[in-house]
Amino acid sequence: MSDRSNRLLTTKQLPDITGLSRSFFEKGRIYGYGPPFIRVKSSKRAGKILYRPADVELWLASQEFDPEEARHD
Repeated sequence: MSDRSNRLLTTKQLPDITGLSRSFFEKGRIYGYGPPFIRVKSSKRAGKILYRPADVELWLASQEFDPEEARHD
């Protein structure tokens, strides 16, 4: 995996990319919103949470809406 764009992201990195808080993503994992994530389990801890950049981009794109259409809801 030499291409940097394919490196997995941590929760700590997501605010710089999305403009949303780290807490948003932490709560999203509990309440079922936000981008898909990977949990790498560790025998000593609950596990490390990672995100694929492509999944984050797709999730952001799914949040997009047309202001003209939203006005008629």
